[in-house]
Amino acid sequence: MNKSEQVISAAEAIKQYLIKRPNASETVDGVAKWWLVRQRYDDSVELVQKALDYLESHGEVIRVQLKGGKVLYRKSILENKVYH
Repeated sequence: MNKSEQVISAAEAIKQYLIKRPNASETVDGVAKWWLVRQRYDDSVELVQKALDYLESHGEVIRVQLKGGKVLYRKSILENKVYH
């Protein structure tokens, strides 16, 4: 990723953070330390959830619901399932 793509990526992350937290305000250091890290974490969690949903829909992992609402994922017992 070149410098302009990095700037655009950071700007988009800041924008998304502010959409979720419209009253937030912070210094440059705080934005770098808290906002960007938090937004990238949120984006990462969303991406991981989509990936797990995809794998579950193709029989690669199964979802295990625990008491209290927590969800775990584990390898499916189905072997050699091919997906496209």
